[in-house]
Amino acid sequence: MGSSFFGFLRSARTAFLLVLLFSLTAQASLNRLEKITMGYDRLILHFSQPFSSKNLHTFVLKGKGSFRYVFDFRSMRLGAKGLTKGLHYSSRIRSIRLSQYRRNVVRLVVETPEAYAVAHYPLSERSYTVVLPRGSSSIRGLFATLGGQEGSISSPRTRTVIPARKKSTRNVSGKKSSKRAAKSVAKKSRLLNDGRIHLKRRYTVIVDPGHGGHDTGALDPSRRYLEKRVILSIGRRVRNDLKAMGFRVLMTRSSDRFIRLHNRTRYANRKHGDIFVSIHANAVGRLSHAGKVKGVETYYLSPARSSRARRVAAKENSVEFKKYYKDSMNVYLRTLTHSKIILSNKLALDVQRSILSQLRSRYSGVVDGGVRPAPFWVLVGAEMPAILVETGYITHPVEKRRLYNARYQDLLAKGIAEGVARFLYNREKEME
Repeated sequence: MGSSFFGFLRSARTAFLLVLLFSLTAQASLNRLEKITMGYDRLILHFSQPFSSKNLHTFVLKGKGSFRYVFDFRSMRLGAKGLTKGLHYSSRIRSIRLSQYRRNVVRLVVETPEAYAVAHYPLSERSYTVVLPRGSSSIRGLFATLGGQEGSISSPRTRTVIPARKKSTRNVSGKKSSKRAAKSVAKKSRLLNDGRIHLKRRYTVIVDPGHGGHDTGALDPSRRYLEKRVILSIGRRVRNDLKAMGFRVLMTRSSDRFIRLHNRTRYANRKHGDIFVSIHANAVGRLSHAGKVKGVETYYLSPARSSRARRVAAKENSVEFKKYYKDSMNVYLRTLTHSKIILSNKLALDVQRSILSQLRSRYSGVVDGGVRPAPFWVLVGAEMPAILVETGYITHPVEKRRLYNARYQDLLAKGIAEGVARFLYNREKEME
């Protein structure tokens, strides 16, 4: 009987150890919420593993003058304590709370004084976005956080010095501007009487040469001119010009390698970029139009308003634009705040004007393709003003040779760099 009793104890101990081992293994395999960052009127949750929307349960608790939007992330553990500490928001939000609600359930609660049209969607495989009420941050607030998003280390307060551009009274279309615009330019010249622009601190600019690796991008009819090569060369020149001005500059790629679209803005967010500039070269679909269509265009993220903008976006998105991304894009576009669109639009205008000014100083026949809104996937998720520059048409017989010319590339790069600097200078003046 004694041996049977001890045999029972051994079996029970073995069973207990197996259960404990299974429990520990299950816990180790659970997804973890590792970080929360504050974006433009939205929260971005970062996970240790790919997250499926099937593991998210949401509901709303209504009280007297209070609305609590609850998000239960199942099969999830908190990766650390105090993930919501330091999140700053306006009075449109009463509180943002996070807890380990159950062993395998993380609960996020956003409490607001008023109801709002809540939205949420995957930003990538390992990140998820929860949209907050509009006005959770203002344009001034958004600009004040450039380069100082939650969890980042603020850049040293050094002074960025940018050579001033010659006074111009021409707008983006190349036509003479109004007297009011001319007076504005004259006033700015007086502000820059020492010939330089002085920025209050050192900003971080993310330069993104598109395509790369197996993705050649656009090709000319002879297939000798490759988009990925020319825009990498332009991107390096932009980097050098910005660094010479005193900016901190990072590139999504500095060699011929492929990077997925959503990883480009994820990199920009992780590095706490202030500005995101994606550089590309355009192309026409029909060879019969190759000699007719040319010009420089600059885009910012917004629903497309023209068939031309939709066509260009479709070309750049085609490398990996799946239904999963399309659904996320549609939700994201519906939740874009007016203030975020305004900032990117202003950046696009400043860069486009500066590029045209530089190119037209040396070359004739430079066509202004305009500043346009379009749904580019590479710009989705950027938590900073973001634009995409189409430097020219690689299918045009003249423009493709110019794009491969070192002097032309230098002027393009200088135009982009000075446009970025002028945008930041103008925003600082607005905040004074």
